[in-house]
Amino acid sequence: MMRRSPHGAGDAVGPRPFRRLEWLAGSRWGLLLLAAWGCAEAIAFPVIPDLALGLLVLVAPRRALALFAATIIGGLAGTAILYGVTLADPAAVRTMLLALPAIRPPMLVEATALVAGGDPFALILFGAGAPLKVYAWAWAAGAGTPAGLGLGVILNRLSRIGPLVLVTAVIGTVGAAFIRRHDRLTLAVYAAFWAAVYASYWGG
Repeated sequence: MMRRSPHGAGDAVGPRPFRRLEWLAGSRWGLLLLAAWGCAEAIAFPVIPDLALGLLVLVAPRRALALFAATIIGGLAGTAILYGVTLADPAAVRTMLLALPAIRPPMLVEATALVAGGDPFALILFGAGAPLKVYAWAWAAGAGTPAGLGLGVILNRLSRIGPLVLVTAVIGTVGAAFIRRHDRLTLAVYAAFWAAVYASYWGG
């Protein structure tokens, strides 16, 4: 016998996927998740926080600013940690970075040249490019100040992740009824999109 859920007549067993995600996006756990993810990715984790951020904004667009802010704060914390470790042992951090997917010596060389002058606006990035952690490593070898790096991180997150937040917030608002009726299909398409992105990025 099918057990009906208190969340709605269309749910046979338990809440639908987006109900769980909406709860996560609206709770402090969602903020902590994105802050931790942003911090870890800025240090060594190879998967960008955009993956979780975009999904949570899609299901809870009104929480977009709070979720994005948590991601930026995490990125700032992780960058500060990696910057400090790089000052202590730049060779070890370089070795760690080169062990990560899609990071190769030419990327480090290009990032070093880009931030050599200590200009935080050099970290502005639209679309794909060097991960934030590469810039943090390169910054430690340049003439920039820690405060400049912090501003650069904010500019980088706003320019690189901001468009994703805007697009998913608009889709989540305009298409709310559709994606809730077809939440499993939406999740499948979202997962397929990111799988294709990483297959291309890591395989390139």
